[in-house]
Amino acid sequence: MTHHLDPLEESRPLFEALAHSPDPVFVTDRHGHIAFWNASACQLLGHTADEAVGKSCCELLAGCDAFGNHYCSPTCPILRMAIRGEVVHQFELRLRAKDERFVRVGLAVLQLKGNSPDAFFLTHILRPIEEPRWHFARDAEPEASPPPAIAVARDSADARVRKLTGREVEILGMLAAGRTTPEIAERLHISRVTARNHIQNILNKLEIHSKAEAVAIAFQRKLL
Repeated sequence: MTHHLDPLEESRPLFEALAHSPDPVFVTDRHGHIAFWNASACQLLGHTADEAVGKSCCELLAGCDAFGNHYCSPTCPILRMAIRGEVVHQFELRLRAKDERFVRVGLAVLQLKGNSPDAFFLTHILRPIEEPRWHFARDAEPEASPPPAIAVARDSADARVRKLTGREVEILGMLAAGRTTPEIAERLHISRVTARNHIQNILNKLEIHSKAEAVAIAFQRKLL
């Protein structure tokens, strides 16, 4: 009979190696709960390991993009991509610190798989971006800031991405954040028919057939 180590015990040597890394690092399990939090993450975001481990990303960090779309959620697009075996390219997020500041970071995600199906972890490596930094209260929107995704789309080497309008790039970010068509319509104060038309235009311009493919392209082309 084959015996598998407990997933956390199996990964313990790696966690110990990351404990004193100068890079802020935290690790989540396949359910989006924080399994490891290093000293540099504590220094950057203020939460101690005791305060962070066991919490969900959604509860602790409330990560959002420049548009205010939340990524740390029960429907985390990063987790869904990792489960599908897709590569998650580096992207930018705003993470809520303990003192309610939102800290802008570049985020790289490394997928770790062990010997058992449950041994699945995502290592999040944070690269602080010092300027600009946003300060706003819990659940509030960031103050005015130019959405970098639009500039990236304009300069993209992918001709399909350059076809996207600013509104379509914004909606693509909302899709990646797990928002439904009715939610997008409500947030943008447009009809559901208009929201559906925008989504269909995105699929047509990117020459794809599903929202999941659109989200994958957005991450691959660093629009998020």
